[in-house]
Amino acid sequence: MHRLRRLALGLLGALLSACQAPQTPQAALPSPQRPIASLQELMRAVIDPSADGVWNAVETVTTKTGTEERQPRTPEEWIAARDAAMTLVEATNLLVIDGRRVGAQEFPAEAAGALDSIHIQQLLDARRPAFNAFAAGLREAGIRALAAIDARDAAALVRAGGDIDAVCEGCHLAFWYPNQVIPAFPSADDPHRPIFRAGTLTH
Repeated sequence: MHRLRRLALGLLGALLSACQAPQTPQAALPSPQRPIASLQELMRAVIDPSADGVWNAVETVTTKTGTEERQPRTPEEWIAARDAAMTLVEATNLLVIDGRRVGAQEFPAEAAGALDSIHIQQLLDARRPAFNAFAAGLREAGIRALAAIDARDAAALVRAGGDIDAVCEGCHLAFWYPNQVIPAFPSADDPHRPIFRAGTLTH
């Protein structure tokens, strides 16, 4: 009888010890996320096309024959605009995954005032919270575009498109071409100055 009691107490003690054993910290667990595309590839393959789908959904096109106001009118056109906006919104979650590199390979600066991939990466690593804030701003602008599409409100979609453009440009100015060089507009006596006339541009 005493042996059974000691055995029961031993089992109870083992169970209590197991329950009180320290659990593996969440931070020590491997991340289920594994970024494959670089930021450059993600921009080219997902962000840019989906943003274009939002911007191009409502536009004013002026040609020699007149001005055309374009906007989604059929259910299929609204669905296409919504798909673009939803893709853009979800893509912002891909932007903030840790470990995603700027480029699959190193690339040079594209223009005067722009940074090469090495310096973009250094800037991104040093200012990651700021980059994530831009991604969050892009997500919120995309959500406003979704709301405008669901309301079939072309004017609101234009405003949301402007917000998307502003966030993108702000991020690019911060991380891609912070030292951009904007050429001065040519003077009136410059022989190479473009000449604007009633809807045409000549040189």
